[in-house]
Amino acid sequence: MSTILTFNEFTLADKPKIDAYFAEHHYEASDNCFTTLYMWQKAYGIQWAEEDGVLFIKGAGKREPYLLPPFAGKDAKFVDGLKKAKEWFEAMQIPFWLKGVSPINKERMEELCPDCYEFTADRDNFEYIYKTQDLITLSGKKLRQKKNHLNQFRMQYTNYEYMPLTEDLFDECITTATEWVENHDEDGIDDELEAIKLLFRDWEPLGLVGGAIKLFGRIEAFTIGQLINERVALVHIEKANASIRGLYQAINNEFVRHEFADTEFVNREEDMGIPGMRQAKESYNPDHFAEKYDAVLKVK
Repeated sequence: MSTILTFNEFTLADKPKIDAYFAEHHYEASDNCFTTLYMWQKAYGIQWAEEDGVLFIKGAGKREPYLLPPFAGKDAKFVDGLKKAKEWFEAMQIPFWLKGVSPINKERMEELCPDCYEFTADRDNFEYIYKTQDLITLSGKKLRQKKNHLNQFRMQYTNYEYMPLTEDLFDECITTATEWVENHDEDGIDDELEAIKLLFRDWEPLGLVGGAIKLFGRIEAFTIGQLINERVALVHIEKANASIRGLYQAINNEFVRHEFADTEFVNREEDMGIPGMRQAKESYNPDHFAEKYDAVLKVK
């Protein structure tokens, strides 16, 4: 008799197990990073289950529950994970719904069952992947404006100080983040502040790195990220005082240059369909996207 998946909250003790599944492939998407799932689990109802060498990730948010495509361990099969996912949706009496389906998984699903699934591109959640050297050098016509903003910042604020994030700076960064939240009115912004506090609390076990820029003795920008694998770095959080021209360009450039210069790509995550954020991320000339699709069963 088949068992129904039992989902659990993420704890730090689960990190080695989850990391082992993600290490099976060179993933680029933030969904495939333990820290992302851990920091957003309360806001988006994210939980995990494991059965027969397959990892399942569930999310909910404000809509019906969904699953990410199953992650098969080295001795398990993707197709078995799909079957188990279908059984879970049926047992829960909710529609089959996979989110975060990569082009590779989309292709595999179409090969396994050519007429079973309907796929819809989730453009608002496409993640922007940049060449690391592009973010460091800002060379070329497409990035000229970014370089101009950065140069003007450096000329105007000759006394600015970039520093790696260490524990003695965490409280100052939380103050900066709190002020940022108070000056913005966006959906889920309070959840982000709580996520930032969680990252600082569990900094070392999560393997995080960060950077901050001080101006006139005060932290005006900070950022937090980590390696997904040896080729790809991921930026989880970036906050800056938008009234200081060039500050966002400065924290982006300094952080990548100091922490991730040896990587090939940097993932700066999705734009969530916010017009200003989309424009800002597109203006950095991404190399490619970590594309994501929704998958439902075709109506027959």
